[in-house]
Amino acid sequence: MAAVIDASLAGASSNSYVTLAQANTYFETVPDSSTWTSKTDDQKNRALISATGWLDGLTYYGDRCTTTQALKWPREEFTVDGVDLACTLIPLPIKNATYELARALANDTSAIINSTGTGLYEEVELGDLKVKYNKSSQSAGTINNVFDVYPWLQAYLGPYCQGGSGNYQVPLVRG
Repeated sequence: MAAVIDASLAGASSNSYVTLAQANTYFETVPDSSTWTSKTDDQKNRALISATGWLDGLTYYGDRCTTTQALKWPREEFTVDGVDLACTLIPLPIKNATYELARALANDTSAIINSTGTGLYEEVELGDLKVKYNKSSQSAGTINNVFDVYPWLQAYLGPYCQGGSGNYQVPLVRG
């Protein structure tokens, strides 16, 4: 069955932040569009839906515009670079992140599930600071969030995003 996109703004059944037509228009403006244009419409739709799903797993500033919207965007009650988030649109960086992540997923369908490696770290060092992990308690292929695989997404999402999937970051409060 072919994948069908529902990109209704704040829709109760929405499954994508963008339409296929919007994505195709975006990729007409990038230096190498062949990694997108070589895909079928069904592959593109599936990639856009999947990209939206991964981006929707992140924690964002502000509030959903309605309690019935299926996705986390649009949002309100937050300002980025002097511009208030509005319920009438999804910010361009969110859309651009969706396009670029969809292209990445369409061209490497196994990257996000980390089938190319174990994804486990034995230890991490930064100067005198060293963290040693118990590898026996980790599961191979565990991905905390999409930033683990595609760190460049932070360039698009940084001002909007509180942290990772389920917000595994812990706020620091100084007393």
